[in-house]
Amino acid sequence: MIFIFGANDKVVEKQQQYAQEHCYNCNNTSNWILEKNATYASLFFISVFPIKTRYIYYCPICRNGRQLEKEEYERMR
Repeated sequence: MIFIFGANDKVVEKQQQYAQEHCYNCNNTSNWILEKNATYASLFFISVFPIKTRYIYYCPICRNGRQLEKEEYERMR
């Protein structure tokens, strides 16, 4: 019997913030993106359960940003 295991990343939630932020990397001011990514274990290319969750806040122009803790992410939503 052969099983094919793997892992893939999915964007679980993505929302654009209303407050504008200045990005020091690209020197633009825009509404930043607040995103929740999850890495799922997959079996036969079907996502089964999440392994790891990351919370990211980044510039939509250059995609430079920072990783957040869960509590900080919940507060910003």
